[in-house]
This record gives sequence, C-alpha cells and structure tokens, in this order.
Amino acid sequence: MSAFGRLDIPAQPVEAFSAFSILVGAVHAIRPVFPGHEAVVAGVFGLGHGLAFSLTLAEMHLSTSQLALSLAGFNLGIECMQLVLVLLALPSLVCLTRLRRHAALRTACAGLTAVAALGWLLDRLGVANPVARAADSAGTHTSQLLLVLATAAVLATPWTVAPHDRGNPRRSWRFAHRS
Repeated sequence: MSAFGRLDIPAQPVEAFSAFSILVGAVHAIRPVFPGHEAVVAGVFGLGHGLAFSLTLAEMHLSTSQLALSLAGFNLGIECMQLVLVLLALPSLVCLTRLRRHAALRTACAGLTAVAALGWLLDRLGVANPVARAADSAGTHTSQLLLVLATAAVLATPWTVAPHDRGNPRRSWRFAHRS
C-alpha cells in the first residue's frame, strides 16, 4: 500500500522503527524480551522493514509494473540472501554453541549489534553520531564479510557434523577414533 501511494507515512519514523527493531532483536538475544512470541514480533518488524523499502520505491515514481517487479525482486532477493546467510552461518553457530564461553560470545555480539542499532536509531532521530557512521561503513565491506563467513562455515562443518558429548570426553570429536 505504501509503495503504491495509498499509505502516506513520513520516512523518518519508519526508518527509526527499523533501527529500533534491530535494537530490540539484539536485546532479545541477550535476555528474551518476548519469549514464545518471536514469530509475531519478527513479522511485525519485517513489515516495518518492508515499509521502509516501499517508501524508497514510492519516491522513485515508478510505473505500476516497474513497482510490482521491483517489490517482487526485492522480496525474492532478500529471502534468497537470508537463506544463503543461514547456510553460511549455521555451521559456525553450531560450533560456537559447543564452546564453554558461547553465552559470553553471544552476549558480546548481541551487545555490539545493540550499540550499532542505538547509533542508527539516534541517527534516524536526527542525532548524528560516530557509531552510526561506523556501522554504516561496515556495510561497504560485504564481500569480505561474506568471505569470512563462508570460510568459517567450511572450517566449522566437520566439527558440526562430528559426534559430541560434553559430559564424556571419550565421545568428543577428538577421541571419536578411539571409541
């Protein structure tokens, strides 16, 4: 509705909502804010992010067919990229859960994300800050970040699929050949 001009919402609150949703997601990773309701909250936040994109498309004054094609392409592209990122991140994440300090690492990463999101939120509310600029500049290195993620996935996959038993060191991957 927004992209077709049927919903007139100022861009600033929508962009601030997007940054806020990332902040809430980061806080939720540290301490669950809405346990059991993640799918609903993710859906609402996803609609907010989609609204932000549709406002950008509406500003371009595209024809109806161009707009429909752009929306379809964006949504398909986002879904495909999310699938790629999950496939690349999952082996590393499984490995990380097997580390003794995985909770501290998860909290540190979520904290870093929360700081970036807070910087973005302040920036969207009109308060320029170096945190938002630094977080935005990280987006210019997507190829390098994907390469690191892919390398970590390749290195983590053997450990991910190997049998593990934290309580019994003889069943760990290092001792699997002795069992």
